[in-house]
Amino acid sequence: MSSPPPVPQALLAWAEYWYPISWKCLLIAGAITAIGACVTIAFLILQWRALSIRETQTEWRSSILEYQVAEVKKEAADELAHVASLNMEIADITQRNLYLAQMIQSRQLSIAQIHDIIQAWKGYSGHSVTLSSYGMDAEGGALAEQIEKCLIGAHLVVVNNIGRLTTSAPPHIGIQIAGVDKRLVAAIRTGLDKIGGLEATEIELPDGDGADAVQAEIFVGTKPLAQQK
Repeated sequence: MSSPPPVPQALLAWAEYWYPISWKCLLIAGAITAIGACVTIAFLILQWRALSIRETQTEWRSSILEYQVAEVKKEAADELAHVASLNMEIADITQRNLYLAQMIQSRQLSIAQIHDIIQAWKGYSGHSVTLSSYGMDAEGGALAEQIEKCLIGAHLVVVNNIGRLTTSAPPHIGIQIAGVDKRLVAAIRTGLDKIGGLEATEIELPDGDGADAVQAEIFVGTKPLAQQK
């Protein structure tokens, strides 16, 4: 008993023709896929290696930058310390200049101070005051003349010895006031010290200076170094 084949002869021939071709193509495709996978792995390894090298380079550059930053900070700290030292030197020089300025600045009374001192001394009108200064002390002589102006303005009797002192023992330094009239002496000292801003001290006249005949005496001595700060 015979039956027709399940597959037509033409279709079978087509299958026989394409089967080996497709198998070869499948093998080729598999090989290509395997090669592609290997190439992919190779490139992944290559990329990892390149990345490692770049990270190493980056870390080295970072360490260099950190070192440079540290050096810059150190230099900046040194510069700040140098600037601070210069500021201290400038402050010291400024202080010295102020000291020198005070040393050469003359003691003097302003017009307003002269007016106020005259008003404070008017209650002692008619009292006698001896006013003395050294002949070689121009600065002290100028101040003594201003004090004389205050005394005359307050109508006190002035015994003028300005520029007539040569030497004295002990030497008069600053403004020194003495006399038997203690109220007048205190008033003169208060006027010069509190109103005029001049440091005045009260002293006792030595024995034999005729203290009983002198109500008050003002010695305008040399400018004291103690006033220089």
